[in-house]
Amino acid sequence: MFRLGIIGSDNSHADAFARLANVETGPNKIDGVQVSCIYGTDPARTKEVAEKGKIPTIVSNTEEMLGQVDGVLCVWRHGDKHLPDTMPFIKAGIPAFVDKPLACKVADARQLIEAAQQHNIGFTSFSTLRYEPGTAEFIKTMAETGGGLTAATVSGPAQLDSEYGGIFFYGIHSVELMNAVLGYGCKTVYATSSNGNCAVTCTFGDDRIATLNLLGNAKVDFHILAFGKNAWNDHRVDAGNAYAAGMKVFVETLQTGKWPLTAEQLLEPVQILAAIEKSLAEKRVVGIDEV
Repeated sequence: MFRLGIIGSDNSHADAFARLANVETGPNKIDGVQVSCIYGTDPARTKEVAEKGKIPTIVSNTEEMLGQVDGVLCVWRHGDKHLPDTMPFIKAGIPAFVDKPLACKVADARQLIEAAQQHNIGFTSFSTLRYEPGTAEFIKTMAETGGGLTAATVSGPAQLDSEYGGIFFYGIHSVELMNAVLGYGCKTVYATSSNGNCAVTCTFGDDRIATLNLLGNAKVDFHILAFGKNAWNDHRVDAGNAYAAGMKVFVETLQTGKWPLTAEQLLEPVQILAAIEKSLAEKRVVGIDEV
């Protein structure tokens, strides 16, 4: 049995991942793994997650997990907590999944990625939305039939003033969906905001361009519009169906050491979000190499 430790009980993702490993009996069950430990700063919330997810051990600090787990899931809601709480495990050679966003600072993201490379461990970070089965099929179909995608619009919820890292907390979902459907290599970002809503234009240095609607003052689901030279289509993401598919991907990473995303692909979404922040603050086009 591959033992997992969860760091961060504040996130609903802790409930979801524990349930899929320890409680689920249907086709979504993640076989061969057990969430065996959990750490959180709110004792009542941590106990709740442990009881619902049948997690046998609550630790009083993250270091107690060392020697008790074969892999860790760092799922704190605030990305600033990911670097300090994941790094000891990376240095100990323990594979790690860092929930979205990888970090709220580009420098932190780089440090995590470089440390994981140096210690040659399985390591990844992503929004599970990109692996939701219907979304994965939509992306595959558009790649095959679109005749080369040139534009996309991705919409989703976001809060510019979220206590969990502002635009990073929820904006990461839409940014990653954009990268998943349109590809990587974003060069510049221009963002504007009005009354809690944010519109972003992303250019890629070739014939690709994307628009992000990051909405804090509108009713919205995660939605993708993709445009190619031969076809276009749209897709509503089934967010509730994403956890199992995403967990299967990162469990394989932790068990095999094979990264599903490259170092550059892990870093780019964090760079884009940092560039969005900078563009909003400075009211100008920002290159992602500036952040």
